[in-house]
Parts: sequence; structure tokens; C-alpha cells
Amino acid sequence: MQTRQHTSPGKPVSRRRSNNVVRKEFRKRLRGKPSHVAGLASLPQVAGIAIAKTLQVVLILITIAAFLLAGIGGGMLIGYIQTTEPVSAAQITNQSETSRILDSEGNEIAILTGSQNINREFIAFSKVKHTYIDEAIMAIEDERYLDHIGIDPKRIASAILSALANGGNATHGGSTITQQTVKLVSGADERSAQRKIQEWYNAVRLEQDKSKDEIMELYINLIPMGNSYVGLQSASIAYFGKDAADLNLVESAFLAGIPNRPATYNPLTESGRRNAMRRMRIVLGKMHDLEMIDDKEYETALNTEIKILTNRDSVSANQINSYFVDYVIGEVVNDLVAKRGYNRNMAEIAVYNQGLRITTTMDPKVQSNMEITFKDEKLFVKNESAIANMPSRPQGSMVVVENYPNPGQIKGIVGGFGEKTGNFVLNRAVSAQRQPGSSIKPLAVYGPALDTGRITAASIFTDQPYYLNPSTPTKVWPKNASAGYRGNVSIRDAVKYSVNTIATYVWVNVLGGETSLQYLAQVGLPRPTENYPSISLGGFSKGMTTLEMAGAYTVFANKGLYTKPYAYTKVVDADGKVLLENRAEFQQVYKPETAYIMTDILRGVMTSGGTANGNAVPNMPTAGKTGTTDDNVDKWLVGYTPYYTAAVWYGYDNRLGRTEIPSGDRNNARGIWTDAMTRIHEGLEKREFEKPKTVKSASVCTESGMLATSYCPTKKSEMFVPNAMMNPKDNCNIHTAPAIPDILAGLQEIIFPGR
Repeated sequence: MQTRQHTSPGKPVSRRRSNNVVRKEFRKRLRGKPSHVAGLASLPQVAGIAIAKTLQVVLILITIAAFLLAGIGGGMLIGYIQTTEPVSAAQITNQSETSRILDSEGNEIAILTGSQNINREFIAFSKVKHTYIDEAIMAIEDERYLDHIGIDPKRIASAILSALANGGNATHGGSTITQQTVKLVSGADERSAQRKIQEWYNAVRLEQDKSKDEIMELYINLIPMGNSYVGLQSASIAYFGKDAADLNLVESAFLAGIPNRPATYNPLTESGRRNAMRRMRIVLGKMHDLEMIDDKEYETALNTEIKILTNRDSVSANQINSYFVDYVIGEVVNDLVAKRGYNRNMAEIAVYNQGLRITTTMDPKVQSNMEITFKDEKLFVKNESAIANMPSRPQGSMVVVENYPNPGQIKGIVGGFGEKTGNFVLNRAVSAQRQPGSSIKPLAVYGPALDTGRITAASIFTDQPYYLNPSTPTKVWPKNASAGYRGNVSIRDAVKYSVNTIATYVWVNVLGGETSLQYLAQVGLPRPTENYPSISLGGFSKGMTTLEMAGAYTVFANKGLYTKPYAYTKVVDADGKVLLENRAEFQQVYKPETAYIMTDILRGVMTSGGTANGNAVPNMPTAGKTGTTDDNVDKWLVGYTPYYTAAVWYGYDNRLGRTEIPSGDRNNARGIWTDAMTRIHEGLEKREFEKPKTVKSASVCTESGMLATSYCPTKKSEMFVPNAMMNPKDNCNIHTAPAIPDILAGLQEIIFPGR
């Protein structure tokens, strides 16, 4: 431990503290501490100074507030102060309490004892007091810390003048260490003059309640230090592999510079290190100017090489959490910012250090079974020799969302193949945007067209060459995966066989792009600028995440109702106060009849001849749609049962370019989906998709799609949305009663054969 006494000449911080006994006594009285020297003779003097000092502070506050508020009256200032919410004892004492994450059954699945699940190391200020680190912090953050009463009028005035001189942007802040501590403890970040004045007031009150050392102890254990490390000790261990008490001058100056802008001065990135080194030299210069270090120390420090542990993981955890836990942590942080007004640093501190209890929607059985599937090598690679020259191994992701009994709750997330190797690694399920291929057809084409009455399941379209690409109007497009054409095909069969020509024809000539995009936006897939025919086949400039696709498909399983998938139900603080709550918020996107008919069509995909033949969950009604992108780069299966909706993506990461999936692995998305969903449904009672009573059925001719007659050679029962404009109203016009002359000719042939 490198202990230093603040005794250097000039105007060091500690000298000013010892130069004025009366001021020292006043501060002690302000904090309610007993005086060691004040006798009867000194009390009038101390009292007089106290009154004068108090008046001075009030006048300064009023003057600065009036200046900032451009004439807002003193009455409003008093109102601001009267409505100030004090920094509570609980806020101060609960700073280091462990946060806990629970699954949907109340079981503890993760403990957050520090930033990004590291053990945030507490360090007593007494261990670093009179070392280089406390001097470095005060030099760069608050050089008059030991003398002011919580706010520094000189610093505030300087910041105001700086802002005026620089078009409203101050070159330095006006916050003292005490003010910063108020923000760190409360989570508040001033956004207005009112909040700033209330912050000043709380800073003065904090100085009355706590000693300088106690405030500094709070500060050094709460400051954000980059990469979500919180506090000097955790940062010192992470970046230098040593206790903060053992830091040398250069290391102390380096760390002291980080809290100003942790992302900018991130030691674990090349640009961040360069920025941090420049900041370090500024800190050293400030320490030298304040005579905290002498010329020799300063020159030596400038020429000392600093060694940062850049090979240390940015997250050091006592356990590796699931992809689900990684995701829910991010969601809670985002919602604290969006719904509770926290800034991002304060939200992260709250999640990792303030004793929150986060109740998630995760089903441990679902998550566990998904993880088992994603560790099965045989499901990901059928032939090792086929991938021997690939730039990497294949990857995949999966999300499961509940349909019953809690629609919209995310039950499991897996973001990659194999054993998860760390916290906050790439989560492909929520971060990787991949082209969805034909899995988008029910959402972008057929569902909207059915719902608006422009097609029925029985409608007949011709699978033939079309010229539907406006960019290349003389070129046949699109083409089917099979490269052939089927002729007249019903919508039901076009979905079952994934016929590209009909999907694009309906999108261009029947549905229209605007309607398609409106429906996509209502199921969580907003792509307002992508009004072009290729989206009918999944050709988006920005693809879809696995979570987005799973969430969108729930609309068919839930009678046309959509709710944004959510990963937690409640977040409470250490005192039991509810900070955040989540519940399903439904929007009726499709008619219940449309959703049921679309589901019935998609069940055909999982049957003989369909593109997902053999992938249904055993003994459970199953609907779904496959997806394949050009050159077999992405493979999907998105499907659902009455209980769950699941999306699986399979392919290669794009960081090394588009990689074609070997032919032997092109059904792996289907195998992964079926393996996981079969495990998940084990022991569940069979349920059926509920058919609305208003769905109508009629016998139709399979060739014309019109009402069948006795003359139609093949017919089937088909379902219809009531009163839809394209419902068949007329009898089949292909197969009709033969004309009378034809009948007579037939009789003649029977009576006089061969004549």
C-alpha cells in the first residue's frame, strides 16, 4: 500500500483543510459532530460564521438558480427545495445488496453480485485514503472537495460561464463529488433546472449527515468504471490485477480518469485505451498543478509504461448464466431507462448492485430441454467431412413463447450451439437479424390476404413463369425451389408446397405492399421502407431475429391476438417496492376465423408432402412453416402447438461472408425444432386449436376452387371466413352438365357401336 501524506507545498487539498480551524469547526457543527476545541469563548464566533455561511449559500443558490432559470422567481426555487425527495438511508445502505433473478416458478436462477454478474469488490476508504488514488480522484473530479459543503459555488459559476462562452456547452461540469454521489445513490440524473437545484440541496444535506470520508467511500464503490465494472476495487482488479490500495501513481491517474466517460475511456478497446491514456496525462497534470506530486514524480509518471490486463474477460462471473438471463438483464436495464427515467449507468448499477428481485417468465423445463438439444452435435452436423473446409462450425438459435396459459411469455432462449462459454456472448436469438425466407409468407402474404377477404384457402392461382421484379421486368422472377411449375394450385397447397410464384403474385396483384407492411408492423415486424416484392419471399434489407419470428407467429395460435413477447413479470427493489411490471397487452390483428384457417393451412405443411413433413410434435396438433434463403444460407422452421410457439434459425455466422449450408445439413433446422419441442411437450395433455363457431365450411372443386357439383371429379371440404368477398358463391364452371347433343351422341354410340 502506497501511503502518502498530503503535505506538499503550494495549495494541496489537505493544506487548505488545516489552515482554517474555525471553518473546520463550522463544518463539524454542520454535520452534527462534537467540537474538539470550541469553548464558551469561541461559540459566538462559530455561530456568527455559521449564520453568515448559511446566508451565503442560500444567496448563491438563489443567484445561480435565477441565472439558470432566466428569471424564474424565488418562490419557485423554494418550491423546488420543498419538493426535493431526500436521499434515504435505505438508498445509501442498500448499494451493495445482491440482486436475484427468479424463474417463473420462483426458483433462483442467477445471482447478480456485481456489474455483469462479477463480484463487485467493496473497499473501505480508509484503505486508499492518503494514497495516490484518492488524490487523483479529487484532483480531476473535485479539487475543493475537502472544503466545500456539498456544492462548490465557484465550480458551478465556472461551468455556467464556460457554457455561455461555448454556445451552451460547458467544457467542464459543475458537479462535486458529493453531488455525483447523490446521483449514484439515488439513480437520478438531472435533466432540468429543477432537478439540478434539488440535487444541490440533497448534496448539502448529505454533507450534514455523512462525513467526507463516508461520502468518498460511497463514491469510490459506486462509480462506473467501464465494461459495467462498478467501483474502484473491481476496476483495479480487472484492469491491473491488484487491489486499489496497491495502485501506483500512473495506475491511479489512469483509473481516476475513467468515470468521466467510461465508454470513451474503455481500457479493453484499442481506441478506449488511447483515450484513457490522454485522460491519464490530464489527471497527472492536474495533480502536478495542485502540488499533490512534485516535478520528479510528474516526469517519471509521464514516462512510465502502464500495463493493462487486456486479455482479461470484460465479464468475470461466478457462474455462466443462460442466454435467457443475459436477455432479461438487458430488458430490465432498458425498461428502467425508458419507464423509470434512469440513465443507463444508473440502471446497470440498480440491476447489479441494489438488491432487485427480477421475476422472469422462464420455464426451467423448457429452457433445460432447449439447451440439451443445442448441445447435441448430431443435430447440427450430419457429416463432419462436409464442413471440414468451412470457416466455422454451423450455428443456430431458438426462442419458445407460450400460447397457453400465458400468451406472450418467453419461456426459453438459446442463442448458439454448444456449451455457453461466457456471459453476454453473442445471443443470435435476439441479436442476429437473418433473412426469414419462406417462413415470412404467412405473415406478409397469406394471412393478410385471407383476413382482408381477397383470397380464400380454396382460391386457385397458376404456378407459372412470371415477370414480377420491377428492376428486371424482362427476366422470369421469382422461381420455385424445385425449378418446376405445378399449374393451377390452391392457396392451401401453395403454402404446403411453398410455391414462390404464387406468393409473389398474390403480394403484387392481390394484396399490395402497403397492406402487407401494415400487418407485419402489427405483429412486431415493422419494416416501413421495404415496400418491394422480394419481401413476399423474405428478402428484406434488414432480416428478422429468432425472437421476432417466434413472437409474430403467436398471432395465429392466439386467435388473431398479438402481444409483444416479454421475459419478466415483475421487478421489485430491496424494500419491496415494485419498479417494473409486465403483462400481456393484446391487439386484435387478425379475425379469429382467419387465425384458425391459417393455422389449419399451416398444419398441412407438417403432413405428407409438406415442406416440414414429419416434424410435428407427436400426439399434438402442430402448425408451422419452413424458410430457406437464396443459396441455402439460412434455414428456418417456425411452428406452434396450442401450448407453445417456437422459431429455430440454422446457418453460419455472417462475419466471414455468406456461407452455404452443405446439402446434408439443410434439414437441420427442422430436426432441432422437433427434438426440442418434443422434449418440451412431454407429459402435456393433448389440446386442440379452438375452432370459432363462425367458421363456415363448404364443398369445393379442387380444380376451380368454386362450389362443387356432382360433375366435379375431385372435391374437398374447405373452411371460409364468414362474408369474405372472395368466398365462392357460384357452382364450378369447369365441370358442368353435358349438353343435349352430347347426350344423344353418347346414346347412339351405346345403341349402334361403331357407327
